[in-house]
Amino acid sequence: MSDLISVIVIDDQLVQREGIAKLVEATDKMRVVGLAGNSDEAKKLIERDRAELALVDLVLQDENGIEVGRALRELYSWLKIVIYTREKSMVLASEIFREYKQYPQSGLQGYLLTRNISSSAYLLQIYNKILNDGYFIDPEVLRWHYQLTKFEKLTPREESCAHLIVRGLSNSQIAERMAVSRRRVENLINSLYQKFNIYGDKGDPARRVILAESFRLLTSTSLLAYEMGIVIVEDQQEQRSKLCDALNKDKRFKVLAAVENGESGIEAVFHARPDIVLVDINLPDINGFQVAQRILEGFHQAKIVLTSNEESTLYKEMAIEAGAVAFIPKVLLSPDEIFKVSDSSEK
Repeated sequence: MSDLISVIVIDDQLVQREGIAKLVEATDKMRVVGLAGNSDEAKKLIERDRAELALVDLVLQDENGIEVGRALRELYSWLKIVIYTREKSMVLASEIFREYKQYPQSGLQGYLLTRNISSSAYLLQIYNKILNDGYFIDPEVLRWHYQLTKFEKLTPREESCAHLIVRGLSNSQIAERMAVSRRRVENLINSLYQKFNIYGDKGDPARRVILAESFRLLTSTSLLAYEMGIVIVEDQQEQRSKLCDALNKDKRFKVLAAVENGESGIEAVFHARPDIVLVDINLPDINGFQVAQRILEGFHQAKIVLTSNEESTLYKEMAIEAGAVAFIPKVLLSPDEIFKVSDSSEK
């Protein structure tokens, strides 16, 4: 079975869909399993070859690309849908990402400007971003929007709240991290919507998607002024206490949990949703490589740093293979080293 990402292109313009298909095929990670001019043709292709990604033109003959995407998602819940168009519009962005209670799969995953479908590597980056963050908005759309609006400076509380939204935390998790009430978090988010000029129905998840991407773009997600949450998974109590003390004294970090085994670590990560997870490789129940893999299955954004008393080249290779951003021997472990590897993984 092929490990390549299977893609279909849905566009009623033959020349355009064939051009996009060539770009997809130019990657060494993707393959085109079919070209369709309408939704009926697309369904046949998906049923024949289980496509993972559909690139859909907004304007199809007698059909709307967003409605086509929603219909396909209802039938094939695993399918990721990216809408491409020449139109720059925040109203359109809201419509693409909007979810309806009666249609659980109604929210789509991507909004891309046709003019920016110019690189096979860029298409692959878009797909990977959707896997990691759940969505993609063309940065050019956001830049265009904020060039037309007067941007008001954020308060420190609003900035902290926005950082946590980018990290994918829920309102309850944000309240816990910021040590404020859930009502206070809701007020902060409403203020952020106003300052970023993001309008729409209350509770519409599309607004949160646009807010996260807007903040990411305008700040470049700089972590220098941001207190990074960290979960420590270490079975030796003395080492665990030493790490907690060192990291909590450093203004760049906040220890959210420190646990002694792998299963507790996984549970703590899914609850706290930290920026960084520091995991000892040799744990009493399961090893650190297994912990890393299980965390990343459910929380793609986590930056996992594996550590051990042994300075081993093999451990470093196995750590990267497990999805960790780095392996640091305990003799070298320090807040500066942890920050260095976590910051470099953003670039």
